[in-house]
Amino acid sequence: MTGSMFANKVAIVTGGGSGIGRAASRRLAAEGASVVVADLNGESAEATASLIVQAGGNAIAIKADISSDVDNEAMFDAAERTFGGVDLTFLNAGMLQPYIPFDQVTPALFDKIIAVNLRGTFLGLQLALARSRPGGACVVTASAAGVIGFSEAAAYATSKHGMVGLVRSAARAFAEKKLRVNAICPGMVLTPMNGLEQDDSIQTELTDPDYRGGLSAQHIAEVALFLLSRNAAGVNGQAQLVDAALLSSFPPLDL
Repeated sequence: MTGSMFANKVAIVTGGGSGIGRAASRRLAAEGASVVVADLNGESAEATASLIVQAGGNAIAIKADISSDVDNEAMFDAAERTFGGVDLTFLNAGMLQPYIPFDQVTPALFDKIIAVNLRGTFLGLQLALARSRPGGACVVTASAAGVIGFSEAAAYATSKHGMVGLVRSAARAFAEKKLRVNAICPGMVLTPMNGLEQDDSIQTELTDPDYRGGLSAQHIAEVALFLLSRNAAGVNGQAQLVDAALLSSFPPLDL
């Protein structure tokens, strides 16, 4: 382990089995946190926890479906039972939808995306509010699609807009308990969710991404760590774009 930014802190990371969640879990552990790695894929969660333990950190894995009330409770129970409490929550898990025109989105598909992305985040936020220790923080992975329409992924964009609304609406309640909550809104990230191979390298100095996207999972994880840290003590109820300027010049420049 290399740092102490989160020494003696306990973190829960959902979707921790791959991509942004794995990168954030490993970085949190490297900065001293004990990490509960939660993922719908239990084997992937175990793999992330093993990487942390092999590097000298503390982590456990738990299989969890964030759309389930019971599974959300189980994550927090595991953190309290194993590590004594919860300080930090990274509600990162979610799902994409097939890219299809708006008129082809079925009610069943819409309901499934909302159940996981929006309802799952709602459940996690309520538990983070109720069970985090004072001084803690919560970060939600929304999306650039949470601040702009997405014609080929209407259900996904709707869920991500809702997640930003949840974070903003919850900020006062979090502040009253000496907690903070914020969202990150990534652009295109090169992760298994987007059909790419898992990159398990951790860079001490990140390279600049391509203007048109091409962000790594670690680019997003580093912003999540900042928002979870006391360095962001003045930031609450915000939605931070992390998109390599993708939406600042839309459509992207043809470089």
